[in-house]
Amino acid sequence: MVELLNRRKIKGTVWMKFGHDLTREQVLHSPDKMIENLIVDICSDQIAEWAFTGIISIVGDHVPGIVTLAVGTGAPGWDILNPPAETSDLTVLYSELSRKQFSSKTYVDSLFNPSATRTNIVDFTTLFDYADANGPLVEMGLFGGNGALLPNGGTRINAKHFSVQNKTVASQLTILWRLVF
Repeated sequence: MVELLNRRKIKGTVWMKFGHDLTREQVLHSPDKMIENLIVDICSDQIAEWAFTGIISIVGDHVPGIVTLAVGTGAPGWDILNPPAETSDLTVLYSELSRKQFSSKTYVDSLFNPSATRTNIVDFTTLFDYADANGPLVEMGLFGGNGALLPNGGTRINAKHFSVQNKTVASQLTILWRLVF
């Protein structure tokens, strides 16, 4: 029974692309980087809270769903070309640089096409515009729950460390993060 409880079924994939005014299809079809992520342990606590509180809403006593993507520059001393692997106990970024609400959330079907009805697959798209998140990016994660709009706040859902992606004021960065529940 314990083994069944410890199996994670939620998984995620991330697509990153630098460019101007990119569409979802452009990011998916020609990403600059495509990587898998780690769902962190505390995500289970957040899912239990969402189940317990009922309808997810930012108003009243309900707990917000997944609402932001945060990116960071990693811990001092990291080799930014080869940062350490994620661990399941991560709750914040080591050095958060920027946090944004999603540009869009989209249900997708089993063929990964946008769906007008609820499915178990959600695409979260975030645009970091010219003035946002400029620096050597090596870490990121999705955040939900109370305080998720605040730097280093909310509950971390997943984690990804990756070789440096340098974002400058001359570029936009679009990140599409797909979660399969």
